[in-house]
Amino acid sequence: MKRIYNGFITLMVIGLVWATAAVAADSGLSLKLAQSTIKISTFYNGTTLDVSGTVPADSDVMLQVSGPKKDVHLKVKGKVAGFLWMNKTDASLSNTPAVYMAYLPAGKAEDELGPELGIGYDALSDQIEIEPESLDKGFVFTEYVKLMEKAGVYAIHEGLIKYGPVNGGVKPFSVTMAIPSKMAAGDYQVQAIAVKDGKVVDRTEEKLTLELSGLPKTIANLAYGQPLLFGIMAVVIAVATGLLIGALFKGGGGAH
Repeated sequence: MKRIYNGFITLMVIGLVWATAAVAADSGLSLKLAQSTIKISTFYNGTTLDVSGTVPADSDVMLQVSGPKKDVHLKVKGKVAGFLWMNKTDASLSNTPAVYMAYLPAGKAEDELGPELGIGYDALSDQIEIEPESLDKGFVFTEYVKLMEKAGVYAIHEGLIKYGPVNGGVKPFSVTMAIPSKMAAGDYQVQAIAVKDGKVVDRTEEKLTLELSGLPKTIANLAYGQPLLFGIMAVVIAVATGLLIGALFKGGGGAH
């Protein structure tokens, strides 16, 4: 009897797992990266990544790339004596993604994004903690976003997601994402969000890894694994470079 009972429980568990998988498969939302790993080699200067998938025909899809999380420390400037701009205080931002980029389809604008969708700068602002409490957090966050946009690692891209023809209740989507050169080695999350009537109906995500290869990897291994040898090599290279420059421009400043 115990064997029959255990077998019945096992069948129930298998059935629940199968049913859950079937529901996930029927949701209509899928996400695929053309490559899940990008190599950062000697002459790497950024690249692009093709992303595709499907979304229910009656929904829109929005994509975001984020990570890794870090703590950031900033100097906040302000007017002193009414006319001098100087550093007035320190600001600490925690739970801050080093990279944040969102991609929207045609017809969707940045001002339509809100915290309830979990995508866009308003949602990001809710996730980041800013100290001390006395600071104007809205001002600090806005200035930080401007700084990161200038560096090319924060952005909201409107109208770049393209849809294909509807088939079987779903429509395919595709977009070419920019991977900037300042996007450092690490793990990032690429998330697809299905939105209908202003509400999230489904989410899925894939991991994207940027990793060092070739000479950059060798240098990083030396810097962290053998710091003494790395320091000696750095000094030797600096001296050799100085001697080479001196030889090339020898006597160049003698005539006036």
